[in-house]
Amino acid sequence: MVFHIDVDAFFASVEQLRDPRLRGRPVAVGSGVIASCSYEARARGLANGMPLHQALRLCPDLVVLEGRHEIYRCFTAAIWEICRRYAPAMETFLDEAFCDFSGTEWIYPDFLDLGRRIRREVRDEVGLAVTVGIASNRMMSKIAAKSVKPDGLRLIPRGAEEAELLPLPIEKLPGMGPKTSALFRDMNVRTVREFREIPIETLVAMLGKVGAALHERARGRDTRVVREDEVPKSISRETTLHAPTADRAELDGLMCYLVDRAMRALRQLGLRVRTIRVSIRYSDWVQEERSASIAPTGIDEEVLPAARRMMWELYTRRVTLRHLGVVLSNFRIEEPQGNLFEDGKLKRLHEAVDRIRDKYGDGAVILGRAIELLGKLENDSYGYVLRTPSLTK
Repeated sequence: MVFHIDVDAFFASVEQLRDPRLRGRPVAVGSGVIASCSYEARARGLANGMPLHQALRLCPDLVVLEGRHEIYRCFTAAIWEICRRYAPAMETFLDEAFCDFSGTEWIYPDFLDLGRRIRREVRDEVGLAVTVGIASNRMMSKIAAKSVKPDGLRLIPRGAEEAELLPLPIEKLPGMGPKTSALFRDMNVRTVREFREIPIETLVAMLGKVGAALHERARGRDTRVVREDEVPKSISRETTLHAPTADRAELDGLMCYLVDRAMRALRQLGLRVRTIRVSIRYSDWVQEERSASIAPTGIDEEVLPAARRMMWELYTRRVTLRHLGVVLSNFRIEEPQGNLFEDGKLKRLHEAVDRIRDKYGDGAVILGRAIELLGKLENDSYGYVLRTPSLTK
């Protein structure tokens, strides 16, 4: 069985715990948009992701605080340490975790009792409430938790997955976004039960791989395993050019493309970068490199200027370049800072681009100066075809 552990209204709850004067009051953490709001704020119509100016119109007495990532990280570490007392395998995120208890039935014959124990220890030792959902796979455990938030506990028995899903509105099926659900509502498909009647061939024809995944999820199936947390020491993207060049537009475009690919990998791991290293190699095999530190970020626009600057500072000889690379390192787990999630609009833009690429391939969207490579390099659904692969170390 898989446990989904969800910390209720995490950032706002931490602030209320640290300052008793905030308890019972509507609290939001953010600076531009709401990253987390208390249940008192949610009762007034507020929600995560809502612009703060809109939230303050709905709730003039809202207490707005900026995120303090180091404090939240300490609370997260304490909660996950409690969970690791029991879980053989655990995959953690900012305010939630999946714990895999497969094969532990002899050790824990009553999973509900284990869930109660974890919730009690978190409350007693950390002071926060967590909701625990238990089911046969990741997807169903998260559905179980969502159905009893906040401060709840629920187990969906093995074999009851389909019965749980059938009456749900189509929008509640994991992976079913607003546009996709609207498409099916236009077809008069309103529940998961009705969605299940659509043949998989039709879904694949309409949505590709997403259609096949939704077909499985509508039947309560989720083959994703709980993976132990692994943070790489660095993420690199580099390539040898098809032909040595001194063309500034081409080199700028290639650097933009390498940064774009490296930052996408960074976001997929839920990380932010603090150190950038750029390397160049001349056609006579002389190599130069330079590093720079920046404020932790997951946004291309805050990394690319530093990478371009270092490239042109390094490129001082009248010799063509044959190799270019960028390395990201010194990572931090994605968490809010004082200037919440850097620029909110840029963050949402890159999240949208990542979703498009997840569905249609990396070549579906070409960003910024990388457009200079059109006509110079072949491109397909995976992006530009480089002479040597972009490697992650």
